[in-house]
Amino acid sequence: MDRTSKVGVTLAIVVLVVWQIFYSKEMERTRIAQEQAAAVAAAEAASKPAEAGAPTSTAIASAPVATATEQTASPASAPVVAKVVHDLQSEAAKWTLTNFGGGVARVELLNHRGESGQPLILNEFGGIPIGALTEGFEATVLDSYEVEAAPDHKAVTFRRTDSRQLEVQKRFSIPSVTEGKGGLENFELELTVRFANNSAVPVTVPSYAVRTGSAVALHIKDQPLYTGFNRMSAGSTKYTDVNWFAGGGFLGFNKVPRPLYNEPGQVQWGGVTNQYYCTIVTPIGDPATEALAKRFQVPLKEWTEGGRTGDGLAPLAIDGGIRFAASVLEPGKELERKFTIYSGPREHSQLRELGGGQEQMLDFGMFGFVSKILLASMNWLKGLLGSYAAAIIVLTLIIKSLMWPLQNKSTASMKRMQELQPKMTALKDKYADDPQRMNQELMALYKKHGVNPMAGCVPMLVQIPIFFGFYNMLGKAVALRNSPFLWVNDLSQPDTVAVLAGFPVNVLPLLMAGTMLYQMRLTPKTGDPLQQRMFMFMPLIFVVFCYNYASALALYWTVQNTFTIVQLLITNRKQNAGLQVVGSKGK
Repeated sequence: MDRTSKVGVTLAIVVLVVWQIFYSKEMERTRIAQEQAAAVAAAEAASKPAEAGAPTSTAIASAPVATATEQTASPASAPVVAKVVHDLQSEAAKWTLTNFGGGVARVELLNHRGESGQPLILNEFGGIPIGALTEGFEATVLDSYEVEAAPDHKAVTFRRTDSRQLEVQKRFSIPSVTEGKGGLENFELELTVRFANNSAVPVTVPSYAVRTGSAVALHIKDQPLYTGFNRMSAGSTKYTDVNWFAGGGFLGFNKVPRPLYNEPGQVQWGGVTNQYYCTIVTPIGDPATEALAKRFQVPLKEWTEGGRTGDGLAPLAIDGGIRFAASVLEPGKELERKFTIYSGPREHSQLRELGGGQEQMLDFGMFGFVSKILLASMNWLKGLLGSYAAAIIVLTLIIKSLMWPLQNKSTASMKRMQELQPKMTALKDKYADDPQRMNQELMALYKKHGVNPMAGCVPMLVQIPIFFGFYNMLGKAVALRNSPFLWVNDLSQPDTVAVLAGFPVNVLPLLMAGTMLYQMRLTPKTGDPLQQRMFMFMPLIFVVFCYNYASALALYWTVQNTFTIVQLLITNRKQNAGLQVVGSKGK
């Protein structure tokens, strides 16, 4: 392939990539607009009176709850039911429980702040309480319960009895503090569900789902892949993000939407999550038989009422649950199931103390072992230095210092390769028609001059797991939220200092690109000119990769680039001085 053909192919690939990015964004905006329109239409239809002959429900529809008792209108065929709310509170969380669905309407994390500066709220949207029991997963109409609060304010019990005399009792309680669990109970509730047959005949307890509530992104520009449903079955976890529901299709064509995620199996726990927080429902004893999830569009008005920016759209959210099979209760018999409910940060040590492999909710990917080491090291350094930014900088310097000998050896090998470049080019031209002979002569040339052609790649190969370890760790380290550094307000978010014509100006990724370009200028040039020109695209690729990511990642990469530049300047100066001495002796 001649030079013109290579350039043409490269430009074609770039055009295809740019077109795909633009097309995907347009398709996503169109899809969201369609979903919003459908949601509005559904809401309008639901507000109209039921048509003659249409089935009606005697249950009460769920709605956002207040912190008081009030009367709620219900269908003409059903009595007016009071909305009753009770709070359970620990040092770190407050659970607001409602009799509509008999569960947790919302969770306030008292020591964590949302975008508005107020305590962070979990299960804020969707209307399905955590711990609610529903036969149909698509149900938006919930049963109402009688409520009884314990005198010590550490437990709330819900009861209801249906027309078959099947009594359902649900008790939410704050567990007692267990020594050595590191305050885990601050984010944990216990749930006991009891079915009792008070009739004189056998009664079937229908199949039902225990709901996990919902999760949504914290910021409008958070990556959608971090919002999803996670479950463990037979010792293996599986994660489904909100993009899965859009369906498949090559290059975005012929997508078939998937309205519901459901997968049978021995489900040991299931939970909804966003980038930094999650709610996990874990049965104690027999596992569930199915994991279920669906996504929904948060109404823009509700999203912006919380003090958040909407950018014309609101993010997609996820709602989940775990299902249990139907069973038959003989007269006078009871069936009891117990659960733990964790609603809190995706913090590795907290999730690990839950047991049952729930730390896998924090999936660090292929290089997870590297991410865990980096996370533990960063937290330890933060304890010493008092700043996560300082911890990241010092951790980067430690890693680069350990790699200094390897980097020096690589640089020296690359300089020798650069010096051999004319001879290598001559051999390639001489044996252009005989590739086998050309490779033999090149290997002989390398051996004669003591050059390892792969030596220059070794530092990069070592840095790949470290980079992706940092990438996954810094993108999920909840401790970085609201952690400042110089002009950066939040290391878990891009460091946007201005918006020009709708485009955010993020300083750290641009500094990162500048240091990469200067580093490449100092690095000895090897390979053919086309390869060298292709490498010039690397800064652009990294900028695209990191531009709207956590600024902590750009901080790490900028620091390591700066360290490498200093290292190259020192190494090149020493090697050039050495060459001059050798040259003088040879005169």
